[in-house]
Amino acid sequence: MHILFISDGYNRYGAPRSMKQLIENLLRYCPDLEISVVLLYRSDTEEYYRRLGCKTYKVFYGPYYQGIPGKRWKLPIKVILTGIEYLIGRAAGAYWLSKKLDMTSVDIIHANSSREDLGAILALKYKKPFVWHIREFGLGCFSFRKDYINLMNQAASELIAVSEAAREHWIKKGLEKEKVVCIYNGVPLEIPEKKDYEGNLKKQIRFLMLGSIYEAKGQYQIIQALGMLEERHKEKISLDIVGDGPGEYVNRLRKLAKQYGLLSHISFLGYQEGFDHKICSYDCGIMCSRTEGFGRVTAEYMMAGLPVIASDIGPNRELVIDQETGLLYEWNNIEDLKEKIIFLLNNVNLLEKMGRRAREYAAAHFTSKRNAELIYKEYLKILDRKHAL
Repeated sequence: MHILFISDGYNRYGAPRSMKQLIENLLRYCPDLEISVVLLYRSDTEEYYRRLGCKTYKVFYGPYYQGIPGKRWKLPIKVILTGIEYLIGRAAGAYWLSKKLDMTSVDIIHANSSREDLGAILALKYKKPFVWHIREFGLGCFSFRKDYINLMNQAASELIAVSEAAREHWIKKGLEKEKVVCIYNGVPLEIPEKKDYEGNLKKQIRFLMLGSIYEAKGQYQIIQALGMLEERHKEKISLDIVGDGPGEYVNRLRKLAKQYGLLSHISFLGYQEGFDHKICSYDCGIMCSRTEGFGRVTAEYMMAGLPVIASDIGPNRELVIDQETGLLYEWNNIEDLKEKIIFLLNNVNLLEKMGRRAREYAAAHFTSKRNAELIYKEYLKILDRKHAL
């Protein structure tokens, strides 16, 4: 079975990481697979996929679905630049790829995200079964296509949503219900598990906030919540923010930390490769996002044996069992977030109990092996339906 994956981005977070992991585990656990990967022309992951044994093809194309910049004056500039990239790629991407790859050898095309339509164009042109991954809600975005819902329904053999919340959201937008299945993202079972909890002897709780730094991720909420704590509580906490993002927003967060007198309690560590192996050195993970398709870092926290304080958005309610594997707070309710932090400070014995339950739950529901095996089963179903026609 030959699967042609279509990548969707250049960055180091979220969807591209999930695709890397999915392909690695499909090749590890599923028999008789050949995988080729189409990468955006600026991608730096070509060597990674070649080491896995994949054939790679760099093509000029761009997403039709784009995030709206925080500063609205930048929007016209982004529309022009990304619009040129998208329109040229839409016209030429499939043609360029056809010169490099024999499309008759491909059994299934799998697009890694709903943000790009190159996979759909290829599927319709060559009449190939097409799997379209839905990893986002598409909030705060604009589209170069007004017909994307019709395109998704027409082109896709199956759409894989990474959470039930994402599935229901896109069905309400008009996707055909019977085509949309939910398969949670996976994270490696090999993520080291926290062993040293120290229970009631703990003098300080080490919080971790991992991932890209954008306003929608809510870093400002945890800083404000920590800033509202009494000094006796502040002395018992530290927070590491690991990731990168727009310099202007990062500087705003630093100023906010200074304003609240938290510079000795909060560290901005920037992006760090392979940080999932360091998660277990912390005590509690923080997730303050306004929206997530799945919440990969939440699953990573849990796999490492950390309880999670998370906003009560849809996917977080699927991953975090309140009072069992972590604590949910009302999104953007700083007072509620502060109270959850104080609760943990006053009940440090619960850290170990919730952390171990978080690890057990993640190992049962969110492993990369399970993710790959479930998706492989969908490939087989799709091909069976095709052959039955």
